[in-house]
Amino acid sequence: MWFTESGKPPLPGSRTVCGYALQWGVPSAVRPGFDEVFHQGSLTWPEDLPLCRNHMRTEPLVRLGNAFRLRATSTGLWVEVDTDMIPDGDDLLLAARHGPLRAWSISFKASDERWDRTGHRPLRIVTAARLLEVSICDRGAHQTTIGILSRIKQAA
Repeated sequence: MWFTESGKPPLPGSRTVCGYALQWGVPSAVRPGFDEVFHQGSLTWPEDLPLCRNHMRTEPLVRLGNAFRLRATSTGLWVEVDTDMIPDGDDLLLAARHGPLRAWSISFKASDERWDRTGHRPLRIVTAARLLEVSICDRGAHQTTIGILSRIKQAA
């Protein structure tokens, strides 16, 4: 069963794919040599941020606007995509509901970070970064991605 951001099941007929691209303060093993964590409020993004499939920036699905929305919540970076408002939206919805698209991922450029090397693996702590794109993917870069359980937005 899929759940919405509120934790309730979606209403039948919802065509919005959504979930957390990452959660603040939760380390993830995104690279073989180190873990990574984002502070709350660390991300900014351009007004025309693209949504891509598996980081294919040359073929964005849609750009930030009515059909693709982002917001930073107290939990993390929340993503919503209205599939009925984008080309090939039916295919995207089917792939999100039944695979192979199971998670969210981001590309970013950090402008402020520090490293903690006191643990068994180095930890990259990102305190300021600009998003380059958000992707719906076969697997998320951050283990904190909530894409499988939180994909369908409850209609208002």
